[in-house]
Amino acid sequence: MITQRESSKTSSNGRLALVGSLSSVIAFGSSQVIRLGSNLVLTHILFPEVFGIMALIQVVLQALMMMSDIGISTSVIRDDRGDDRDYLNTAWTLQIIRGFFIWGVCCALAYPAAMIYDAPELFSLIPVITFSAVFQGFTSPVILSLKRHIRLNPLFIWQVATQLLTTIITIAAAWYFRSIWAIALGGLAGAGLTCLLSYFFTAQHKVSLRLDPSAVSNIFGFGKWIFVSSFITFLINKGDVLVLGVFLSKADLGVFAIASIWSQVVFELMQKINQQVMTPLYAMIYRERGSDVIAQIRKTRVRLLTFSLPIIWAVIYFAQLLIDTFYDERYVNAGWMIQVLGIGTIARMVTASSANALLSFGDSYGYMVFQVSAGILLVVCMLVGGTYFGTVGLIAGVSVSKFVSYPLLAIHLKKHGIWLPGVDASAIGASVVILLLIGSLNY
Repeated sequence: MITQRESSKTSSNGRLALVGSLSSVIAFGSSQVIRLGSNLVLTHILFPEVFGIMALIQVVLQALMMMSDIGISTSVIRDDRGDDRDYLNTAWTLQIIRGFFIWGVCCALAYPAAMIYDAPELFSLIPVITFSAVFQGFTSPVILSLKRHIRLNPLFIWQVATQLLTTIITIAAAWYFRSIWAIALGGLAGAGLTCLLSYFFTAQHKVSLRLDPSAVSNIFGFGKWIFVSSFITFLINKGDVLVLGVFLSKADLGVFAIASIWSQVVFELMQKINQQVMTPLYAMIYRERGSDVIAQIRKTRVRLLTFSLPIIWAVIYFAQLLIDTFYDERYVNAGWMIQVLGIGTIARMVTASSANALLSFGDSYGYMVFQVSAGILLVVCMLVGGTYFGTVGLIAGVSVSKFVSYPLLAIHLKKHGIWLPGVDASAIGASVVILLLIGSLNY
């Protein structure tokens, strides 16, 4: 029987999730308007090859960031000591060490990457662009505290302000240099500004280098499986670029990069809500151990999917019109790529809205196993699709892998009693009906 106290907590958590989700939507919407607007301007100033090369550089950087992920942010969010000064300073110190490590390894990989992808520019570009990892490492630990307590307004101002400044710098540099160095220098300047502005919150916390033994033990104890699952998450999210970079020209890879941006707009919103709302909310629910955890998760997931799926359907339907309207003929193939990738995004939305619950419930091992399996399936599906259907098959394999990995997640969710087959089946079923309707309208 649910007590009045539990009911009050549930109601509070529900309001927190709703307000947090709305704030994330507003923040993400503002961010995407800036991002997509910048992308449209840059595609008219620069050439497709630039976006192909940048996609490869981002893959190298993100690979190292994922490989070195020890769950610092998630540890601060979920640990009982997450508000402790020594704990936060330890997390900040580990962030700094990680940032320098990432940059050093990226520098070492610059020459091999240039050889593998037959792009000499990577040798000089990678060390410059990936220095942003150092700036990220020095970002104030107060940002972690704000995420823990779902205080999204300061985060919103910080993120949008730095992105807007970065965009202005990048477009100005592109107009002047007319080369890939414009994006490189703009991104580096943006990372520096992001780090600098994070210290406007330092009145709440005095930073200092610190490695508290118990805090280090807690972070590494929780994160021992995170680094594996994070790297596999990278393969799931960016493995397509790694594979396609070998088979496609830099111009075609640039077109794919544009398509990928549009197809993942809604998914990235879901990821933002996961990071800023769902993960802290799941952690609160787990700590409070209320008797209606499953009801709270169901309600929140239904709201998220009800909001997000119609937007994905619209993106799939209007994909070619969008590309034909806003881009020139060099990017025409991005239309069908968005549609194919958008279908896979539907499955990603279903899994993304529940997978983070495993981390919040402390099951980093189960999360790792799911991510490893999903990564293997991605490679297999792409190779099979590419073997029989060429480039179209490679890209379709990305989407197919998102669906076939779902049963693996369901197994782990069921162990914790938080699998919601009815919600997931309804989301997939509704999407199938809409996609069939879209197909009939197009043909």
